Amino acid sequence: MKNKKPGVHHMLMRKIRNISFRKRMTLMFAVVCTGLLCITGILYFQFAEEEIVDNFRANAESLVGQLENTLDTRLEAVNRRAFAALTNSSFMQPLSDYVKAPTTRKEAALSGEAASWMKDISLAEPLVHSVFLYTNKGSWDDYTRVRNWDFDFEESAFKCVYKDSSVKAIQWMPAMQDEIFQGNAQVIPYVRRFSIGTGEGAYAFLIIQLDQNVLLEELAGNSPVLGEILITDSQGNYIAGTYSIRESDLKKLEWQNTDKKNASYGGDIQYNGEDYLMYKGVVDINDWQIYILKSKADLLNSVGRLRRLVLLLSVAMIGLCLILVAFLSRQMTSSLQRLAVQMNRMRNGELEARYYYPYKDEVGSLARSFNYMADQVEKSMRKQEEYIAVLKEERDFVEQVQTQKRKAELRALQAQINPHFLYNTLNTITWLASDKGIDEIRILSNSLGKLFRISLSKGAEVISIQDEIEHVKSYLTIQEIRYSEVMQYEINVPEELYQYTILKLVLQPLVENAIYHGIKEQETLSYIHIRGEKMSDPQGREWIQFTVEDNGAGISPEKLESINSGLEEGTTDNRDGYGIFNVNERIKLYYGEEYGLYYESCESKWTRAILTIPCNSSAPIRKWEEN
Repeated sequence: MKNKKPGVHHMLMRKIRNISFRKRMTLMFAVVCTGLLCITGILYFQFAEEEIVDNFRANAESLVGQLENTLDTRLEAVNRRAFAALTNSSFMQPLSDYVKAPTTRKEAALSGEAASWMKDISLAEPLVHSVFLYTNKGSWDDYTRVRNWDFDFEESAFKCVYKDSSVKAIQWMPAMQDEIFQGNAQVIPYVRRFSIGTGEGAYAFLIIQLDQNVLLEELAGNSPVLGEILITDSQGNYIAGTYSIRESDLKKLEWQNTDKKNASYGGDIQYNGEDYLMYKGVVDINDWQIYILKSKADLLNSVGRLRRLVLLLSVAMIGLCLILVAFLSRQMTSSLQRLAVQMNRMRNGELEARYYYPYKDEVGSLARSFNYMADQVEKSMRKQEEYIAVLKEERDFVEQVQTQKRKAELRALQAQINPHFLYNTLNTITWLASDKGIDEIRILSNSLGKLFRISLSKGAEVISIQDEIEHVKSYLTIQEIRYSEVMQYEINVPEELYQYTILKLVLQPLVENAIYHGIKEQETLSYIHIRGEKMSDPQGREWIQFTVEDNGAGISPEKLESINSGLEEGTTDNRDGYGIFNVNERIKLYYGEEYGLYYESCESKWTRAILTIPCNSSAPIRKWEEN
């Protein structure tokens, strides 16, 4: 089991414990004093901040209530004036008569009556900027402003509001630039749709535009005390705002309008990168949202100045105390430092280091214990050296036994391959002798002879790559005769690689595995492609890589992972995997753990065996020892 890495907390505690006793005392005092001062200051400042915030919220709640009542009263007055005009027969009758049958005389009578009523509305409330009446037969205003004659009501935002006939007759629209009259003033439209009584669903529209500047002047009178004031409609659209509050800031408050449109509440928000205190109210008549915003930094500015003063005094007090503690701890720990010097000498290998202290206090007890420990360590070191020498001899003996055992197991595994292949080859010769002609038998016999000649190699474990390729060609010649209808092969190994050496019989098991597990059961023509190439990396290390690829049945991802894990760990629980296991173990045992075999595959498409060995041409061949 691998040792777990120490955690951050463990490493920090170890560093603290490695600090000298004197520094630890100073550090401990500094931490305690700083902690007490910080806790006291935090509690005090938190209490002060809570008091200031509570006062703000109480004042903001009061101001919001006043603004709610004021706006509700004044907007209700506008609404009542509009209702009175639309329910007065002296105004509505001329309007109905004119719309039914327009004449010049009726228009003159209506114009005077309409101007009078609309002027009464604008004079009764200073918030009113202008009044406008529209029907499909004409439009009228109070003649106090110059009309914008390019204005088309049917194409305007006012008409778009009523595209859906089911919407409410009274609409409070967001702030906009005045489209009806010249001057480009910022207005807040109040639109009222009403029936003229002429049949066929004929409607007229009364538009009362509130002056945004007048509303802002009234809001600005309260803002320096409590902060910024912002008004939006129930959908979060901009109505009015003081100072730096503008329409672009509405997006920062959109989340405040979710499921909370009919209740006053307060909270903290992020605005322009700062923390702001916010309180919200709702106007009953049209669900306008009133926000009061105050920078928390500005509100708590006085507390911040007090915090800085207390911090400076605290730092000065801690500095004086640290100087005093450092002086006292130095007097107390000088003998411990001398003892630490002797301990460091022993740690560095000076086993003769001793510390003699004349007094019988705690430091004297430590010194006697240290001297006794040093004597015991010196004796133990001599015994340990003797034990290490014995253990090295035993380890070397065990390694030799394990190596010989592994070689014997590999030879046993290799021996399982040849009888199986010989049996299959003899069966093939028998089958061809009875089913075909003499030429095939001659080719089989010749190839089989080459196969056994290279396999024996006069007892050599390592042969040239040229001989290994010749061995694979002989094997494929035999198998091509047997599987001529479903198999073709191609060998692409550059002749420049022929000079290098390789463990014998490492490619043939890979080819055999490709035939029997990849293309044997295929009904269509399949291929085996054997490639070899010399490779290198930027550090100058060179190696040779062989690939044996077939386009047969492929390997499932689960089995592929199992095969590669077995090759990496040096184990196999599959009877069919002895051949490739043998190849992999021989390569790793001879060349080292960084070389060997692994597989790649795409199920139902292809399989690729990849074998790597080092470049070895001129170095002497290392033969395995015989038992």
